[in-house]
Amino acid sequence: MQKYFNAVANAATGLPVPNASVQVLLLSTGLPAVIYADNGVTPKVNPVTTDAQGYFDFYAADGRYSMIITG
Repeated sequence: MQKYFNAVANAATGLPVPNASVQVLLLSTGLPAVIYADNGVTPKVNPVTTDAQGYFDFYAADGRYSMIITG
């Protein structure tokens, strides 16, 4: 299990993007990944939504993923 965390910022202004949608996909299939709020116990909704500072986090099984960010 690995934890991933980051923040979404506007490319033009550098300001955080609140309420952006971050969809996590399995790189091998392009299908939505199963993600968790903790170390593999509590499922988390995919896509996740950024907070007021553009921050998001999730846990996922070891592997390779891609993300689609909208908003």
